[in-house]
Amino acid sequence: MRNSKWFSAALASALLVTGGAGSILGANSASAAAVASTVKTGTATWTVNSNPARFSTIDSSGYKLYSLSQVAGELGAKLILTNGGFELNDSKGLHTVQLQAGSKNYVVDGASQQFTVAPVVYNGKVYVELTKLVTALGGELSAESLEILSFARPEGQFDTLHWTADGSIIANKSDSETAQLLKFSAYPGDYEVFSSNESALDFSVSADQQWGAFTDETGQLKLINLSSGTISSLGTDTSVKTDLVWSQDGKTIYFIQGDKQEKIAQISVETGTVKAVLEDKVENKSELRLSADAKSVVYIVNVTGVAKNDADSTEDSLTVDYSKAGEQLFKLDLATKDAKPKALTTELDNKLYPEILANGGVVYLSADAEGNAANTLKSISADGATITNIALDTEATWSAGVATGLVVAGVAADGSTTIYSIDASGNKTVLFQTAEDVSEIAVSHDGSKLAVVSDGKVLLIQGGKALQLTK
Repeated sequence: MRNSKWFSAALASALLVTGGAGSILGANSASAAAVASTVKTGTATWTVNSNPARFSTIDSSGYKLYSLSQVAGELGAKLILTNGGFELNDSKGLHTVQLQAGSKNYVVDGASQQFTVAPVVYNGKVYVELTKLVTALGGELSAESLEILSFARPEGQFDTLHWTADGSIIANKSDSETAQLLKFSAYPGDYEVFSSNESALDFSVSADQQWGAFTDETGQLKLINLSSGTISSLGTDTSVKTDLVWSQDGKTIYFIQGDKQEKIAQISVETGTVKAVLEDKVENKSELRLSADAKSVVYIVNVTGVAKNDADSTEDSLTVDYSKAGEQLFKLDLATKDAKPKALTTELDNKLYPEILANGGVVYLSADAEGNAANTLKSISADGATITNIALDTEATWSAGVATGLVVAGVAADGSTTIYSIDASGNKTVLFQTAEDVSEIAVSHDGSKLAVVSDGKVLLIQGGKALQLTK
């Protein structure tokens, strides 16, 4: 919610005009005339919460002071005229500032502070130091860019990004002493603590981006409302569940089940009933993906080495064959009863970020297991017969499926990162480029907006422009 201007700020301004300069300062006519002789009036334009604002200013004794009532109004702060001066309260009720015209001393949340120059009354209005007033009310100011935020952006290191249906971004503050999920709007400084549930630091988001799903330390499946933060339990099953993925209609959640990740199962969001999808006893499944029509799943199996022994079965004779060890992609037809998983790959490369496309094909990031070759983005045809490379101008580092196709990130030889959108016809559009390191990316469901973590900071990317949401 954007900050609204308080009517009381304008009212306080009117009271000041009525009261006059002498009554506020307790000064006589001579001192008031002395103040007037040293004052030069002017204006200054800043951007406040992304909107231009023009302030009345005065230059007093070499310092530029700003209209108290105007600054309070633009910040959405409530300004009250009191017997001892003025009281300001920010729109969230987090901070209280008390000050007096003619006095350098002021109080912020009960703690004494000092202005460099005392507030001045001129022509019935009070003028104050801008920076100290903004920060006292919990805001943020940049003198270089002439920008003001009603609320300062949070500082720290962030990760684990998620989009919500209302266009907000949820991120984990990873350097916090306790679990802390913050929810950011599209306006810098407008954020809230969304959840402090340790188990909810990461969750799988529903297709409509209204719900998240995660498991607690017991294996119990939980749902979190991405609007209110309310958490509820789904069913009573406490088996190990990983790689949660929602169906498009939001009625079913699929997951990999078991201590050894040996099963694939589903749970009804309406009833909490768990049903097995695949029980082939093959262990080490991961990266589960569900097609949009819920007719197939794709997943990775981490094939480990095979132990071999001779007839004596001694410890010295034990060997492990790693010749076939590696990650392989498998596809399971959910629409055909008793269907068996089909291997899509045989190469021993590492396979990351698999996605099922609208045409039934599969895309994944191929990384050389030994680190001797560059990453490549590969596409598997719907029938599984052919695997081809998707050409990029950079080395692929990440990809995700969206309604319009794919969003892919890659790193160039100079270390810069480019994020592309690739449509169903293979056409590429550059969404964002930066010379900074990018450690994490999340894309909105329609593919129009990105959230990235760069140097631990959260950025919102839209229309090729970056908006920094944290410091």
